[in-house]
Order: sequence, then C-alpha cells, then structure tokens
Amino acid sequence: MKTQYLIIGAGLSGIVLAQQLAEQGKEVLIVEKRNHIGGNCYDYYDENGFLIHQYGPHIFHTDMKEVWQYIQRFSEFTNFQLRLKGFLDGQLLPIPFNFTTMYLAFPPYLAQQLEETLLTYYPYNSKISIGELREKAEQEQKKALSFLADYIFEKIFKQYTMKQRGISAEEINPEVMKRVPILISRDDRYFPHHQYQGMPAKWYTKMFEKMLDYPNIKLLLNMDYKIMINDIIYHQLFITSPIDEYFDYKYGKLEYRKTLFHLETHNVQSFQDNIVVNYPNDYEWTRITEMKKFYPQSLTYHIDRTVICKEFPGQWDIEAYPVESSENKKMLELYQADAQALKNVHFLGRLANYRYRDMDKTIKNVLDFIK
Repeated sequence: MKTQYLIIGAGLSGIVLAQQLAEQGKEVLIVEKRNHIGGNCYDYYDENGFLIHQYGPHIFHTDMKEVWQYIQRFSEFTNFQLRLKGFLDGQLLPIPFNFTTMYLAFPPYLAQQLEETLLTYYPYNSKISIGELREKAEQEQKKALSFLADYIFEKIFKQYTMKQRGISAEEINPEVMKRVPILISRDDRYFPHHQYQGMPAKWYTKMFEKMLDYPNIKLLLNMDYKIMINDIIYHQLFITSPIDEYFDYKYGKLEYRKTLFHLETHNVQSFQDNIVVNYPNDYEWTRITEMKKFYPQSLTYHIDRTVICKEFPGQWDIEAYPVESSENKKMLELYQADAQALKNVHFLGRLANYRYRDMDKTIKNVLDFIK
C-alpha cells in the first residue's frame, strides 16, 4: 500500500491535518484504532433519537477568528452559550465563580464587602485566576481577598482537581491554576470572553465526515498501525497517537488520568436543572451532563425520557488528562528528543504532545503547522 502522507489517528488533529493536506491535492491515508472518527469529540444518535456525546460534552468556543472561519466551512453552528453550575454546600451555584455566585454563597453584607474589594483592584467585566487572586491577597495583605481565594480554592478547585487528576492541588502544575477563572461581573456564562461559541447545528461526527470528504483521503478504522505500518510505503508520517506508544514505551509509559463515561436513561422529561452540573466535593463522579439540553429544538426534547452522562475519574476507560508529575515530564523529554532525531516523522495533537488542549487550540496548532 502506498500513500504520500500517512496519519495515525482520526481525532481532531488528524482530521484537520488530513483535510488541509487533501485540499492541497496530497494523497492521505488515515489509520485509526477505534471504530469511529472524531476521537473524544465523537457523537452519535441512540435508538431513542437522542444525540449522545460518547466521551462527555464538547462545546466549541474560541476568540480566534481564523479558527472560527475555518470550522464554519464544514458546519453551521447554533448560538449555544454554556452556563455551568456546581453542586456546592447543597445548592447549585454558577461556575466560574462570579458576583452572582458570591451573593448566592455568602450573606449579603459579606458578598457586598467582597464585591467592593474586588472592584478596588480589578475592572468590572474582567477575568482573573485563582493564582492571581492569591498573589494579590498576599501583596495587599487583604483578609477579604485571602478569604475569597481560600473559599474558591477549597470548594471549587481542590477536591475537583484531586478527583479529576488523581493528584493533590498543591502538586499540580501552576499553569493549571492560571486556567481556573474568576469573573469580575455577573455574567455567568462559562466562556464570556470568547466571541465565538456554539455547537454544530447537526452533530460533530457529521462535521468530521464533511472534513474528510475528499477523494484523495482514505480511512482505515479498527486498525492498529503497529501491525500494518511495515506494509505501507509513505513519504511523511504524522503521529497523533501517544508518543510513548510509538517508541514502544522504551522509557516507560506516560500516565493519564482516565475517565469512565457512564450513560444512563431516565424516564423523566428533565433530570436536572442545568445542562452540566459539576460535583467538586460530593459523590464519586465529577459531573453530570444531560444530553438533550444542548439541542432544545430537537424532536426528542419534550418527551418523558432523557439521557445523562456521569463521569467517573480514575483508572477506567478513556485517557483524558496528562498527569503532570516530574517523572512524566522527564520521560516526555526523552521521547521528544528521540522524536526530533527522526526524519519525515511528525508528532501532533494531545496524545502525541502529551498536552491537554481545547478544540480551538488543537485546530490552530495544526493550521500553524501546515503553514
């Protein structure tokens, strides 16, 4: 079997890469181990007509116009704005933490004091992180800021991080702390500072199929590339699968925090008040998503049946988050050194780079690589 470009993995990175190469007239072969395309963004319709995100919810959001224009070539998008809630101290509160959360969580006099203190240091409608708030509290010696930073860290971040990633919050990479937002406003959207948001008007898998709809793209599913790679003649090889797997784990196996996505059908019209509810401190699951609420105009929305997805962290099913330990970092550096020494072999994507990325940054990474 011959091809110009061989791509291992039909997740988002592999699909964008194949589309870009095929558009240039290149001959592309994709080999995928799973029985479907789309990686963890894969969705499908079940026997009841519900659109199911098999590996948990994926909401497209970006502030990069280039990425938004690119992805709209292959699908229309709904005007969906995610509002996330967390089960905190027995009630559902908006997340990220914002002024609305503050007035629901604290007595009015305390919430007002905290709001006035925050507005002393930050402009209204700005976004900061837990890390920034902690640093400001130390610099200014403000008890109110320290109280708020500790509350958010303990109630929203600490236990959730331990459940989700399997390490203590103190051990986690400081860069992760910078990604946990606090909104200096009453805007309770989860991505208020991203101009472009939505869900594919039909479904992700349909969009991916359109991206791969080129006569010069061939796709092999249910296929382990290790078994057949010696039978393929190619000019360039692109790895979007795990980098340690490519090198036969010669330095060891990189760790991932895995997640079990457990689907349940309930004979009720609505299971919960919000589409996505996080459980930072209570119960063994990290969040519950009610699938049909992403598409309220669907024909199945008002029937007395619904599907939820509970996410259980641990050594279960899908490799979700890299474990950012010093041991894994050293191991990754060894694999990356070996990768750089290879000719005509390239490593792209979440698993190949051992780095968690949102969908828009994944697309931008590939587009920049092609350039």
